[in-house]
Amino acid sequence: MIKSGDKHSIWYGSISIAVLVIVLVVLFIFLVRQYRIILRREAISSQRIHFGDILHHRSLDASDADLISSWMTFGYIGVSFKVPVSYLTDKLDIASTTQGYPNITIGRYAKQNATSSDTIVTEVRNAVKDYLSSGGK
Repeated sequence: MIKSGDKHSIWYGSISIAVLVIVLVVLFIFLVRQYRIILRREAISSQRIHFGDILHHRSLDASDADLISSWMTFGYIGVSFKVPVSYLTDKLDIASTTQGYPNITIGRYAKQNATSSDTIVTEVRNAVKDYLSSGGK
């Protein structure tokens, strides 16, 4: 025979497990949704992983300019390729009043200027290639 105190502790234990399972399911759903959002925004991509590997193993040169993508900021490109941000500003005719420059992604800059992201990426790649090919002049 089960005592009434034992019935309550079994009941509370069952409720606790049920609540824990519900919390875990909600967390799992939340994490899956966040992962999908990150993928949609292209915050995670094989190109980023590859770029990071290259960056940490050797210096970047003009042949690597094709790795430049719309998720990169102008400042990040400047540091990664050792190209002065002022060079990019002049070469790409970027206004000094551009909000967030140089810490703005190419994609966001393109959107602010109602221009194709691909067009700006191509212009940045060409500017970096020109700078590096000329020996940094």
